[in-house]
Amino acid sequence: MKKTIGIIAREYISDYKDIPLYGVRRDIVQYLKRYDVNIIMIPILFSEKKEFQQIKEIIDFCDGIISPGGSKIYDIDYEIIQYLHEIDKPTLGICLGMQIMGKLFNGKIRTKIEDGKHCSEEEYTHNVILDKQSLLYQIIGKENIRVNSRHMMQIPDTSLACVAYSEDKVLEAIEDSSKKFFIGIQWHPESLMEDENSKKLFDYYIKML
Repeated sequence: MKKTIGIIAREYISDYKDIPLYGVRRDIVQYLKRYDVNIIMIPILFSEKKEFQQIKEIIDFCDGIISPGGSKIYDIDYEIIQYLHEIDKPTLGICLGMQIMGKLFNGKIRTKIEDGKHCSEEEYTHNVILDKQSLLYQIIGKENIRVNSRHMMQIPDTSLACVAYSEDKVLEAIEDSSKKFFIGIQWHPESLMEDENSKKLFDYYIKML
């Protein structure tokens, strides 16, 4: 039976005409189509007061959840991540998704990053150094990797394990290795279609579903 991955919907700007959109970006869907999985969107923005119970059934139906990048955080985002952590459902946070995870666990979001390399359309922009004791390192098998980057906010610290940093000391990955898969990363592996490190990360995530 196929596993099902739920992707939390976001507000984002179209790559083509700078039009505000709501949904799931094409690149993450295209990447997941490599695997024999079902993909569904989890809508959370119909109302800022939307009750968590209204989407809990969708979350429970899914075998894993991806909290992707975006530009706006809603209170329900924290409810979702808290619930996923409690029930130990495989969770991958990407960019804003990582920031939500970090803030939920005693972190703060800082909006200023001095180095412009963290918001770039280039395929690869800077290096990330992984903690050799981390699950993320076990998955990727490298201490130093090259990543893309398109974010203007950062989480300076969190009570989750801080397991990767850029060369200019921006936190790039967090995890709770006591869970099956509860990892947040600041870069966008879904946009690096031919990148071997991205493949290792998604392969492991799919295996944990």
